[in-house]
Amino acid sequence: MPFVKSLRARVAGSFALIGLAVPAVLGGGLWLAAERLGDGSVPALVLFGGGAGFALLFLVAWSWQNFDTRFVAPLRTLRRDLETIIHANPDHELSEHAGGYVPELVDAARETTHALRSARGEVTSAIDSATRMADEQKGRLATILRDLHEGVIVCNLDHQILLYNKRALEILHVSGELGLGRSLLKFLNRDPILHALERLTARMAAQPGEAGPEDPEEGWSTLLVCSTSDGRYTVAGRLSLLTDAGEETANGYVVTIDDVTQELAVLGRRDRLLRESVDGIRDPLASIRAAIETLSDNPELEGETRAALEGVVRNGCETLSHHLDRMSGEYREIITGHWPMSDVFSDNLLDCVVRRMTEEHGIECVLEGGPAWLHCDSFSVVELLDHLIRRVHEHGGAERFELEAQVWDRGIYIDVSWQGAPVPVSLLDTWLGEQLRESLGGLTGRDILEHHKAEAWCDAARPGVARLRLPLPPPVEDHWFDPGASSALPSRPEFYDFDLLKRMTSGTLEARPLRELMYVVFDTETTGLEPSKGDEMISIAGVRIVNGRVLSGETFDELIHPGREIPPDSIRFHGITDDMVRGKPPAADVLARFHAFVGDAVLVAHNAAFDMKFLELKESETGLRFENAVLDTVLLSAFVHDHSGEHTLDSVAERFGIEIQGRHTALGDSMVTAHVFVRMLDLLQARQIETLGEALEVSRQIVEIRRRQAKY
Repeated sequence: MPFVKSLRARVAGSFALIGLAVPAVLGGGLWLAAERLGDGSVPALVLFGGGAGFALLFLVAWSWQNFDTRFVAPLRTLRRDLETIIHANPDHELSEHAGGYVPELVDAARETTHALRSARGEVTSAIDSATRMADEQKGRLATILRDLHEGVIVCNLDHQILLYNKRALEILHVSGELGLGRSLLKFLNRDPILHALERLTARMAAQPGEAGPEDPEEGWSTLLVCSTSDGRYTVAGRLSLLTDAGEETANGYVVTIDDVTQELAVLGRRDRLLRESVDGIRDPLASIRAAIETLSDNPELEGETRAALEGVVRNGCETLSHHLDRMSGEYREIITGHWPMSDVFSDNLLDCVVRRMTEEHGIECVLEGGPAWLHCDSFSVVELLDHLIRRVHEHGGAERFELEAQVWDRGIYIDVSWQGAPVPVSLLDTWLGEQLRESLGGLTGRDILEHHKAEAWCDAARPGVARLRLPLPPPVEDHWFDPGASSALPSRPEFYDFDLLKRMTSGTLEARPLRELMYVVFDTETTGLEPSKGDEMISIAGVRIVNGRVLSGETFDELIHPGREIPPDSIRFHGITDDMVRGKPPAADVLARFHAFVGDAVLVAHNAAFDMKFLELKESETGLRFENAVLDTVLLSAFVHDHSGEHTLDSVAERFGIEIQGRHTALGDSMVTAHVFVRMLDLLQARQIETLGEALEVSRQIVEIRRRQAKY
C-alpha cells in the first residue's frame, strides 16, 4: 500500500480507537459513580455524561480532521512533488502547501532536491562530454543517409522498421504511413523478403564447407526485387543481414532499394519495339521479294500484270519506310525519355561555363539576368555550351559572351549573346554534328539536344548582337527561391530507433508494458464544442511515440473543409479561417489518411472523449472505425497528481516544465500532449502502473470517482 494511504489509514485507525475508547471509559466511570451515589443520580449522570461523551467524540473527530488536513494531506502533496521532481521535471518547485506543520521536513526536502539537481547537472555534463564524439559520428551517418540516392530501411527480424531515410519515402510513394515500429511487410510484397531472409539465415546456419558457390561473394547479402504492396511500383536492391559481433546470429536486416518501375517499363517498350520491328519488316519484305522474283523470272511480263507487281514493290517500300520512321521515332522517344536528368539551378550551371571558359580557354563570359530552375543533364549541357562558345570564338573572333537564362511558357531558354553576326544554319549544324569530349562517350551536340528534346538556333537578338538560343525543359518540381536567404540543406533523417532490435514482450496488448507500445498522440480543432449539434472538424494532427520517444519527424497535420462556415468565436480561439480551409479535402478523405497513419497504435489525447466523439460521428460516412485503445492524459494526470485539482493542458505542462509552442493548433497541442505523456510514463511506473491494462483500469477508476462526485 502506498505510503500516504497507509499513513492516513493508520492515523484514522488510531483516532477511531480513541473514539471507541471514549464511550467505554466514560460509560464505565459513570456506572461506578452511579453505584456510589445511588439511583437518584442516574438521570443527572446520563444527561451530563452523555453530553460530555458527545463533546469528547466531536473533539476526537475534529482532531483527526485537523491532523489529516495539516499533516497527512501536506505530506501527500510533498510526496507527489518529490515524485514529479525525481521522475519527470527536476526543476519543479515544491508547493508552498507541502509539509504543513512540518516546515523542517520541507526545508530538508528542498535541500535534497537542490543536491539532486546539482548531481544531475554534473552527470549530464559528463554524459554530454562523453557522447560528443558519438553525436558527431551520428551526424555524419545522418548526412550520408540523407544524401543517398537509394532508399535505406533497417528492420528487426519481426520486420519492424528501425530506421529509414527520406529517399525510402519517395521510392515507396508513402509519407506518414511509413514509421518506426511499423511492419515493412505492409509496404513491400512479403514473399520476396521472406525468401531472401530464408536463404541468408540458411547460409549463416550452414557448417563450414557446406556453403554454396554464391556464398563467398555474397556474404550475408542478396539481391532483392519486389513490388510495393499495392503492386503499382517495382523496387530492386539488396537485403543484408545485421549480425552480432561474431557474425553468428542475425538480429535484423537492411534493405537498400531503388525504384526500377520506369526502367522495367522502358525495357518492356524496347522488347516490344524490337518484336514489332522484326514483325513489321517480315511481311512487306516477303511481298517485295516475291514480286521482284516474279519480275526477274518473267521479264516478258507487260501491261497490268507488270504494273501490279511493280505496285507491290512500291507499296512494300512505302510500308517499310513508314514503319521504320515510326520505329525510329519511338526509339528516339525511349532514349531521350530515359536519359538521366535532374532539376538544376541555372546560376550554378552557367557559373560552371563561366569558370571553364575563363580559366581553360581565356574567353570572357559574364552572367546576365535573374536565375531560374530547369531540368537537364547539367554535365552534357555544360560540355555543349563550352563546345559552341569556342567554335563561335574561333569563327568570328568574339572575345566576350553574355550568358542568360530566360523563362518562357514551355521551359527555359539558355541564351549566349555576343557582338557580331549570327552563325549560318549550315555551319551550326556542322558544329552540332561534331563529337564532344571522350567523357561523353563520343556523343555529338545533336545527340545532347535529342536527349533533351531540344533544338538550337542562332539569330539576331538586336542590331549588331547575335544570340545562340538553347531551349531546355522546365523543372519537374516546384522550387521557391529567395535571393536574400541562405540555402538550407534538407533536414537530417531523424527516423531511427535501434532499441527496437529487441523482441517485444509477447502477450495481449493490455498485458504489454507501456514503454513497449507505439502511440499516436492527436488533437483536433473544430467549428465549436458540440459535435452532436453539427459542429465539424477543421483540423486534425498527430505525432508518433515509439519506445518512449516523441518522433517529431513522424507527424500528421491536415486542414479539413467542414462544409459550413467557421464561427468568429472559434476563429478567435484557433485562428483557422474560412479562407484557410477553402479547397481543402473533406473529413472523409483526411480521416482515411489519418487512419492509415495511426495503424494499430494506441491513441492518446488530452480530454480524449471530445476528440473521439468527432471521429465516431464520421464512422458511417467514412466506413472507418478507430477501435484502438485510448488513453486520456486528463485522467492520467488526475491519478499521478491526485493532490491537485488543476489538470488543464497548460497546468500539466507547467508542472512538467514543458514549454508550450503552437497552443490551440492541432499539431502544437499534439506535441505538448505527447511530451506530457512521455513524462507521465515514469510517474505511472513509480505508482506501479506498468502495463496498458493497468493504465486503462486506473483511468476507469478516475472516471467512476468523478461520476460519483458529480452526484453530490
